[in-house]
Amino acid sequence: MAPVRLVIRALHLGEMIDTKGLEREDAFSKTPLGFRTSNGGMAVLFKSGSAAFVDMTPIEEDELVRGLANRIAAPLEQPEIETAIIDVRPEEDDGISTAGIIQIKSQDPTRLLLVAEALAMSVALAYDERRVASAFERVEPIANNLIKRQLPGGVQPQIYEEIGEALLVQHRLASRADLDDKPDVLWDRPELERFWAKLVDEYDLPARARAVGRKLDVIRESAETITDLIATRTSHRLEWYVIALIAIEIGLGLIDKVKLFR
Repeated sequence: MAPVRLVIRALHLGEMIDTKGLEREDAFSKTPLGFRTSNGGMAVLFKSGSAAFVDMTPIEEDELVRGLANRIAAPLEQPEIETAIIDVRPEEDDGISTAGIIQIKSQDPTRLLLVAEALAMSVALAYDERRVASAFERVEPIANNLIKRQLPGGVQPQIYEEIGEALLVQHRLASRADLDDKPDVLWDRPELERFWAKLVDEYDLPARARAVGRKLDVIRESAETITDLIATRTSHRLEWYVIALIAIEIGLGLIDKVKLFR
């Protein structure tokens, strides 16, 4: 018997989606907000800024995203997108095939919700990875200048930008559910914990989050070090300015005294 094949697409749309007031009676999940669409598809909205669509046409997805426009904080001009294939195979165990196809025993909301959560985390991490990589690239030339004992003038605004970028991504990571914590739905369906573990492993979620965290630490520490160097250099300049002013004042005083003796 041929499996029922579904397509799931996850999109990272912005920094946050305000789902307050979108609750509905037919929702099968409140956090994240998951519900069936009029054409039999499924939509899952995450406060962290991602959305997942199962068995929905591109037109249906676009209509739903447009309807969320006023609820998306800092919307992305180009959303991060990740797509996966789901095969419903009642005779097989839940898991991932060698071809990377997600296999589930039944098309029940809980299984689909777990797949949606994994893809939503993956696409959000992809966004963070891209942002951190960009910040990393911008800091590297400054580090190379330091090796040459050069500290370019006017570098402060860029350093402050890197610190701000690192703090924003760190805030995003901290605001998400800890990857070591299992989704809420598993408290009622513990038999699906192995399936969740397979999804987490397939998308390499903990390792990717740790890699982003390590890069953030390097960016923040490098930026703070360079900022300290700039502050030290500025402090030394101020000291010389003060010494020069004192010298000028002493010189003017001596001139005045010489004039008096004349």
